Amino acid sequence: MAERLVMFITLPAGEVREQPESAVTSDLLFDSTGAKLTDQARITIDRITHYRDTVRAYQVKIDGQVVGRVKDGKQATFEVSPGTHQVRVRLMWLQSPSVEVHLEEGAGVTLRTGPNGGILQAWRIYFAPHTAMFLEEGS
Repeated sequence: MAERLVMFITLPAGEVREQPESAVTSDLLFDSTGAKLTDQARITIDRITHYRDTVRAYQVKIDGQVVGRVKDGKQATFEVSPGTHQVRVRLMWLQSPSVEVHLEEGAGVTLRTGPNGGILQAWRIYFAPHTAMFLEEGS
């Protein structure tokens, strides 16, 4: 008969990491008139529908920190403190130029984003990756 070798390995206990609390827009409080009871400002990124990059989400960076992602044809809203902020979107090594926004308490701004052009602008991917995507103030 064949002998069985049984080994027991003790693994180190996993770290318990504290999960950061995140503000969800739908959890904000509203007063009786429908106005938000918050001292935050909002930045909304509105990504256009385009055949290029359709299956990949763009990274959204505010003040150099990745705050989320936005998919093709979708919107994402991020709460920030009032003041001046630098906003940029990235996809791998491609990125938009940085856009500076100044927001007052309770104010919001919408920025549109997407790829800069179609197949005829594909040269930007290799020769000007910082211009391969656009980010501009929308309506």
